[in-house]
Amino acid sequence: MTQMSEKVASVFNCTFAVFLIVALSGCATGKSAQQEESDKTQAPTVSPLNRAYSDIFVFEIEATPALKKDYEEDIKECRSVLLTSLMMKNKYKRVEPGNSNETYNGKTALLVRIKLIDMRIASFGARFWAGPFAGNSFMHTRMSLVDASTQNILREEEFNSANSVWAASFNWGATDRSRPSDMGKIMAEYLEKVVPAM
Repeated sequence: MTQMSEKVASVFNCTFAVFLIVALSGCATGKSAQQEESDKTQAPTVSPLNRAYSDIFVFEIEATPALKKDYEEDIKECRSVLLTSLMMKNKYKRVEPGNSNETYNGKTALLVRIKLIDMRIASFGARFWAGPFAGNSFMHTRMSLVDASTQNILREEEFNSANSVWAASFNWGATDRSRPSDMGKIMAEYLEKVVPAM
């Protein structure tokens, strides 16, 4: 065998070994199907609020200037999907965007205030070129439910949502780009479960 063929064979073997490691590591989850099924059935139950509401006002999502600069449209999309999802349930009389200039004192309404704690969405280019090595996309928010008549905080809840880097790589980053929309739907589902309607 010539020296050139040995180099080609060595490069081929290394490339094949790296491909094999990457392919097999994507298959391992560390949990059996039975364990995953039992985890799903043991989801924590959420207790509803003591008071029912007919009106829900969702305020703009608060975020740091850096997060607003990087993810302005994504933040707006998250709130929009939250509002739309709640409206489509037809459970409450009014579901509207909250106005920070308006006073809601004395109204029988629930004010929903959301703070974006942290967020990262891998770009399409990063996902295309680096695949799973571009890291995962995530969104971390804190929701406060405020009674409009008393201005008391009734409940605070944190929401975390992250995607699988391997799944995002195989669907060209679709789960990266849907992260704000998915978070809006998650928060809408939560509100429907905890806020009784009048």
